[in-house]
Amino acid sequence: MQLHKGDLYWDETKKDTTYLTLEKDVCTDTLIIGGGMTGAILSHVLGKSGREVMVVDKAIPGYGSSWGNTGMIQYNSDMLLHDMAKKHGKKKAVDFYQLSIDAMNQLDSIVAELPDDVGYSRTHSLYLAKEKDDLASMKDNYAMLTNHSFPCEWLTEEKLKNDYNIHAYGAIRTGNDAGLNPFKMVQAIHKSNLNKGIPIYHECTVEKIVEGDQFCVYTANGHKITCENLIIATGYAKDMYKPIEEMAKRNTTYSFVTKPLQVPLWGNKEMIWDSATDYLYFRVNEENRLIAGGMDESGADLSTHQEIKETCEKLLQSAKNYYPDLKAEIDHTWQSVFGVSKDGLPFIGQDPVNPNKYFALGFGGNGTCYSVAAAMIINDFLHNRTHPYAYTTAFPRS
Repeated sequence: MQLHKGDLYWDETKKDTTYLTLEKDVCTDTLIIGGGMTGAILSHVLGKSGREVMVVDKAIPGYGSSWGNTGMIQYNSDMLLHDMAKKHGKKKAVDFYQLSIDAMNQLDSIVAELPDDVGYSRTHSLYLAKEKDDLASMKDNYAMLTNHSFPCEWLTEEKLKNDYNIHAYGAIRTGNDAGLNPFKMVQAIHKSNLNKGIPIYHECTVEKIVEGDQFCVYTANGHKITCENLIIATGYAKDMYKPIEEMAKRNTTYSFVTKPLQVPLWGNKEMIWDSATDYLYFRVNEENRLIAGGMDESGADLSTHQEIKETCEKLLQSAKNYYPDLKAEIDHTWQSVFGVSKDGLPFIGQDPVNPNKYFALGFGGNGTCYSVAAAMIINDFLHNRTHPYAYTTAFPRS
């Protein structure tokens, strides 16, 4: 399945880590299939907790879903808190949001433990009301966030104009958010893990999994991996598990990176996203480049290179509609496939048939946050503990 098309950016910012090649049959306690952001974070957390861990990736870690990631990490879900409460009930919605807050705090700790810089910085986000008609729903969401002590404040149209030079009808400013370089993050975690003796095998495609008292995982190069516990962290790959596949769908999003900006920017360089149906989000990275995305489309079909460039120019114009002083020149453009669940929640937890098999599939637009949440939940399962919010992402859904 082709996940990207275009001129992607992140791999230009860091060299790949030197990975291992599987050359014989091996055994481990816990095998993670998928070495992207989720597999990397899982291996870090589980390894730190004392588990024997191994990671395999069908290609080179970092070149899957993580490669197209814009590096905007928020506790806010694609489904706003008050909408989630209507769909799933208040308790489940609030607990899921608290899980996301806890994951953001844990992400701080994970980054602090890495020896390499990964372009990480804590910041705030502005969720902008594109139309006046969006204000009522947005204020309802703000009220619910405030009532449950989630970090946020309301910004009026006047305050946005005076303090940020941003044009919108109002906004929610949230805290506990962050930006990072996803490619650097994946490479840094795996490099650190390899130095600690945690093996990560690249270009190691899994062809068959036989389940019994143990798992026997057969690879395309003719070797067998035997493990006690198996974690599926394969991102948006198809056919990962039929019950989950039936609850998931795949869309595409467009992204661009500009050349370094030379002008002062809004406020404190908060990350921006909006309430529009076609969705716009943008931030500034450590090199002062604008990174933006949006114009999501249903389905996994990728456009032509020319169409990608034209759509990204429209995205840049949308950003200028909010921030008229923006002077930016696009440097890279691409389109990526991403997965979403039909009920707005990721798939994290135990296989209902085999309790030694786990899924860490962060379907949704907040994947890195969900990756950390998966590591927290699965780590508790493996140590015979019950995570208080694990029920929010379990399946079958209750």
